[in-house]
Amino acid sequence: MLGAGYSSASRKKLGVVALLYFIQGAPAAILWEVLPVYFRINGVSLRAIGGLPLLELPYSLKVFWSPLVHRYGDRRMWVTACMLGIGAVLFALPFVDVAGVGLIVLVLILALTTLSATQDIAIDSYSVGLVNREEEGAANGVRASAYRVALVCAGGGLVFLAAVLAWNSLFILAGSVFALL
Repeated sequence: MLGAGYSSASRKKLGVVALLYFIQGAPAAILWEVLPVYFRINGVSLRAIGGLPLLELPYSLKVFWSPLVHRYGDRRMWVTACMLGIGAVLFALPFVDVAGVGLIVLVLILALTTLSATQDIAIDSYSVGLVNREEEGAANGVRASAYRVALVCAGGGLVFLAAVLAWNSLFILAGSVFALL
């Protein structure tokens, strides 16, 4: 049980870790679960959808710019900037014709993956510095759980909401939530 043996300050830190890792998992859920459905509904071929994971390369390459994120600026500012950027991409998606998977769509998805990968770096760095050594075990459990909850809520939740909201409204809502967080 999370509360057993932990001070109020420790529980607060673990709550912050939970929120951060929920935030970290949400863009991945949009990339892996929401966008393929959105693209298919808008007539994008399965072949093109199958090639979109190539734009997720920033997740693998983030090791090259992680020292810059760690060294320059406040990690909270990096997270905030990335969240605002992700929100802007989600705002822009409904206003772009995705059916042809043109250059603008590819740039938006690459921006989304790059911002998400950079956000991952900042959140990981911030959360490692936030918790004490004796809180690391609980923090790791909270991190994994919050990330998985985000995958279900943001991914499945947005696809579920697509049954009652227009996709344009859904992306604007998701962009607004990212900006507010």
